[in-house]
Amino acid sequence: MRHVRALMLGISLFALVIACGGYVILSEIRAPAATAGDPVEFIVEPGASTGDIATELKARGLIRQPALFTLLARSQGLESKLQAGRYILSPTMTMSQIMIALQNSRMAEVQVTIPEGLRLEEMAAILEAAGVTSAADFLAAARDGERFRKEFFLLSSMPAGASLEGYLFPDTYRFPEQARPDDIIRVMLNRFVEQYATIERGVQVPGATVHDLVTMASIVQREAARLDEMPLIAGVFWNRLKPENAPIVGGGTLGADATVQYAAGYSAREGTWWRKELTAEDLQIASPYNTRLNPGLPPGPIAAPGLAALTAAAQPDTAAGYLFFVASCARDGSHNFAATYAEFQRYEAEWLACQ
Repeated sequence: MRHVRALMLGISLFALVIACGGYVILSEIRAPAATAGDPVEFIVEPGASTGDIATELKARGLIRQPALFTLLARSQGLESKLQAGRYILSPTMTMSQIMIALQNSRMAEVQVTIPEGLRLEEMAAILEAAGVTSAADFLAAARDGERFRKEFFLLSSMPAGASLEGYLFPDTYRFPEQARPDDIIRVMLNRFVEQYATIERGVQVPGATVHDLVTMASIVQREAARLDEMPLIAGVFWNRLKPENAPIVGGGTLGADATVQYAAGYSAREGTWWRKELTAEDLQIASPYNTRLNPGLPPGPIAAPGLAALTAAAQPDTAAGYLFFVASCARDGSHNFAATYAEFQRYEAEWLACQ
């Protein structure tokens, strides 16, 4: 009987401790951090964990026990429901009231369209003008491609030290105002992964890496004015890289004006990153991106290609063996394509005559 009494006493004491602990926890949940205080603006950044939110709530004097806040959110299955956004919270709110508030975001969003064929600097300017992020912060993050390599497998063939030029997919997005550059970039990289998946199994360029294809697609995006000609233009450039055509095309050079424009950079005179008139001096720029002087593909993409350009780069039309293309006098963005230098000269003469 003595052992039974001791056991019952132990159970009673344990139950009392549990009850007292539960009362303390319940009291903490129901009690505000303060009985008075001014409302404060509280921001939950995109990607913030429940622990991050709890720590910041404690720092702002809105709760007393961050560990309890985290535990409560997990026990109620609310971790995925706490939304990034801007909130007005008060230290007189209870923990439960704060959790309810954090499920209804008040963060203003901005719709931003990133057109195809832009370089990073142009994207940065659009994002800054829309109030999404500063151009300088965005460029600093986008130029450090290495920090995103492990997170996105499709960046694995990107050279060491490369930027994310070409990999941030052009599209229409909705971003929070004053979003973190890393979060913007991750959204755009995820869209790139989604779009690239649609062409991945149809690649018809033996030995080409993802980086090769994105680089080629960026050139096609800048050189083509019509979607229907993109596969032909991609075919011209891939044909020019074939060893057997090197004697005809200047030792395997692409000769793409768009890469020279990229190498030349911003033109203060024209107010654009893509100068319309290339001078004889421009064509001699000492840059690995100058494909009039250097054989093969440039070191990386020159702009952001859309899905049509990516598809053309992966599935080029090389059947006719075209090696040249010249703008046509139709002035509708179309080109004349040539397989021989003699044909090219004829089409070039026609183009010059109709100027």
